[in-house]
Amino acid sequence: MPHLILDIGNSRAKAAIMDNGKVKCLHAAESPEKLPINAMCKDFAVDAAIASVVGVQPDFDNILPTALLSRFHQLTYRSHLPIILDYETPQTLGMDRVAAACGARVLAPDGPLIIVDAGSCITIDFLNSDNHFKGGAILPGLNMRFRSLHDYTAALPLVSLDDNERIGDISFPLAGQSTRKSILAGVCKAAILELQGFAEEYQRLYPDVKLFLTGGDAYFFAKQLFFPNFATLDVIYIGLDKILEMNL
Repeated sequence: MPHLILDIGNSRAKAAIMDNGKVKCLHAAESPEKLPINAMCKDFAVDAAIASVVGVQPDFDNILPTALLSRFHQLTYRSHLPIILDYETPQTLGMDRVAAACGARVLAPDGPLIIVDAGSCITIDFLNSDNHFKGGAILPGLNMRFRSLHDYTAALPLVSLDDNERIGDISFPLAGQSTRKSILAGVCKAAILELQGFAEEYQRLYPDVKLFLTGGDAYFFAKQLFFPNFATLDVIYIGLDKILEMNL
């Protein structure tokens, strides 16, 4: 049966319809209240729903169709999961990180995994072969880095990636020959080298590790990283769909 999957992040809210493990429909908006949730549930005869929330808690009683409230689950660290949260403070753990790790495990049933979510922040999480979520690292995302250079200096402009740069089709020099190119070299090259360094360190410790990339900048990094990886924007939806099945 079709499921409604809500991924409510720091800057965007996304709603997906999952059916038989596949994304059938996807919408994004500035807030969950602006998503066409009622129409999606009606069009796809949604049977159940799940939400991962980072930040402000929405009023799901007003957002979801009344008939769906009894079949709704909000992901927390107490939810039944296909992985084990081996984390000192699970109550502070971002549920989007948990969902992405669960989705990566669905797609890669065996072996150690690195899960990189390249969004507003970049998170790098590790799931070992025994399905223990061991935590990870949180880094500033690309837009956050561009914004901080502009906001905390007197003269540096606010830079953003153009379309070709965003999809990773352009290599970034070590030495930029203009202010914009120097910022691109600093922000993009540094982020690429950071992720490459993390990946190589994990590979040194776990030679058979796989790298999953998700988030808005996933395909940018997939083109730039010299490391075997899987890039899919659906990994969080896949993870939430699996968690929903375990909590109905």
